[in-house]
Amino acid sequence: MGPWTALLVLFLRSAPGQGADTAAVVFPGAIRTDWNDYAWPTEAGRIVTSTFGEYRISHFHAGIDISSGDMQGYAVFASRSGYVSRIRISPTGYGKILYIRHPDGFTTTYAHLERFSPALDARAAAEQQKLGRYPVDFTCSPGEFPVQKGDLVARTGETGAASPHLHFEIRDPAGDPVNPFLAPQLRVRDDIPPTITRISVSPLSPDGTVDGVHAPRIFRAGESHRDALRLHIPQPIVITGEAGFALESRDRIPGSRFRNGVYARTLEIDGKAVYGERLDRTPWNEAHEIELCYEHGFSGSGGGRFARLYMESPNHLPFFSPRAERAGTIDCAALPPGPHTFRIVSADFQGNSAEVGGTFVASRVPAGSAERIGDTLGIRLFTPGEVARVEVAVQNFRGSWSFRSEGPPPGGFSGTLLLHLAAGEHGAASVTLVNRWGTRSPPIVLPPSMRERTLPAIHLSCDEEEEFVRVRVTADGVLPSPPVVTVSEGAHRSTVVMTASGPLEYAGWFTPREEYRGARRIAASCFSGTMHATDSAAVDIEPVMPGTTGTIAFDGGKLLIRYDSLSVLRTLFLHVEKTAGPDAPVYLLGPEGAVLGSGLLVTISPEPGEAHRGLFARAGGSWQFIAGREGGSGGTCTGRVTGRLGEVTLIADSTAPALLRISVERRAGTGPEITARFRDDLSGVEYDDLKMYIDGNLVIPEIDGRRRRAAYQARETLGRGRHTVTVRLADRMGNSKTTERQFVLP
Repeated sequence: MGPWTALLVLFLRSAPGQGADTAAVVFPGAIRTDWNDYAWPTEAGRIVTSTFGEYRISHFHAGIDISSGDMQGYAVFASRSGYVSRIRISPTGYGKILYIRHPDGFTTTYAHLERFSPALDARAAAEQQKLGRYPVDFTCSPGEFPVQKGDLVARTGETGAASPHLHFEIRDPAGDPVNPFLAPQLRVRDDIPPTITRISVSPLSPDGTVDGVHAPRIFRAGESHRDALRLHIPQPIVITGEAGFALESRDRIPGSRFRNGVYARTLEIDGKAVYGERLDRTPWNEAHEIELCYEHGFSGSGGGRFARLYMESPNHLPFFSPRAERAGTIDCAALPPGPHTFRIVSADFQGNSAEVGGTFVASRVPAGSAERIGDTLGIRLFTPGEVARVEVAVQNFRGSWSFRSEGPPPGGFSGTLLLHLAAGEHGAASVTLVNRWGTRSPPIVLPPSMRERTLPAIHLSCDEEEEFVRVRVTADGVLPSPPVVTVSEGAHRSTVVMTASGPLEYAGWFTPREEYRGARRIAASCFSGTMHATDSAAVDIEPVMPGTTGTIAFDGGKLLIRYDSLSVLRTLFLHVEKTAGPDAPVYLLGPEGAVLGSGLLVTISPEPGEAHRGLFARAGGSWQFIAGREGGSGGTCTGRVTGRLGEVTLIADSTAPALLRISVERRAGTGPEITARFRDDLSGVEYDDLKMYIDGNLVIPEIDGRRRRAAYQARETLGRGRHTVTVRLADRMGNSKTTERQFVLP
């Protein structure tokens, strides 16, 4: 065990909220409860299949999952004394869930239950009968259902879940989930260390690169010859600008075949910890901010889920350190040029750990200038000691290019380098400086020695990214000088610095001004004598800043976006792209994938005659229903977009849910079991309106939303003869269908 690993293990095993004595990583927020008072909550066994804080789409896994071996009906006990404060029954999500509040304000929850204790079952059934529906959610007074530690309160099941298990949580007085493993009696034996497979490094600044490209790079970890738990990245990673590390790592607990998340991660640079996470507590109301913790868009690079070892955005996440802006970001400008070591440690709650290390190079882009002097290229090196190679490309009169590479003479380059051009090499020239780490300068492009009779046409394009707008100018031929690009934001005008990315292409970027709303006018121009070439574009950007409120109209007012003081975590440069959809226009809200605060209120106005349209949204997945039309068929569709930015549209849904079949199974000694199977592929079933009647009398079936099934076990014995079962289904758009089936009891 290395010194840093030993320090991490010591830190993990320290008292909750206190940690080891280290200035490098300090986690705030003590969690004050009597951890020794929590008891194991079930007789189902002690195999944990999912741990606290694991990634789920748009939220953290808020507790632990305890296996029941694909069986239902195991006893569930109160983990501490207190009272039943809330009972909730839902066809999806937690299914049947019980909340027990304890004297110190903490709450334990027990989910996916088959049934509650008899007294609680009777109370829930009474609420269902009163409301006439299966889903209920109600609170209980402290004196209604007091419980003692160890009391039987429920039975394990699979309601709302894919398979039987008990989902158990602990929540603090504010309602935020905390890690059950902090309680000694809730821990399980674990001697299996996490597994590290890959790391990623992503550029975080407009000029940042990783191994020469402005794109994330993924590196596979290899085993060290000395220790299988100490992995290494064999090749140096060359970085310019700002960059962030991320880790692909999983854990496993003995007795379980499932892969789990890890408890803690730490990044160390040159022997100093610069970023750390420890999953003791996660936010409930801001659970979607989990998307800030993971890289996105890696599906084309082998997939995987990479946990960031940096934090870019303001947030409400309590589990990372240091609590500083851009924590964990590698800024090459703040590091000495050259090699640096990195080490990443991944650990589970019991202190089992694995690590991966390697070297990255904080590189500088070499700089210089060049000019043509007759048949000679004069190249000036601003930092000659950093240049390892000069690459020159020259175009001849036929239009073909010749290439050469010049290494340093003995003693290295001086400040000036003169290169003689061969006969006929009078065309355009390109000079690129390369440092010892392979970092290349933007090409220095020189026009032909003989002036062209015409000026090549230029083409301007813009790409809106999360924090800036990237500008590109391409030309149909070599330009005599770099294009001049200006940005007009109302009366304010600024110039974009453009650098060559090839003989015929230039690139630059600008950050929009927060105080200006509307279209930015971008103009590119190039002059040579009396000739000039121009192109222009417009970028419509609406800054949305934290702490402000407003309404933004797009597409002639057909799309309205309202925001309040909590809608965004940081300034959002909102832009909209409109494309054709099957039923209505699709609006892409950008920057695509940006993580929101409380979200944006979106309104889309349907065209006249467009009935049965609902508002749907998606962010990388399938379309999800948000809202129907307000005020009936003549109203607009308004709903809140939360989580991450993506697409919104109106989708026609005039089809009622399909009732696939109604079956009646006779049971000896009791009434029959009646099962209805259903399906709805668009807005989804409105479970509050799913009704079942037997001979005209309302009954409350058990509804399984995951399996699309409603089942009623008749408690009373029905008389002999013909009976009628009626099922009414409605979707969230208000489409409904009623089906009857008759059956005969002998």
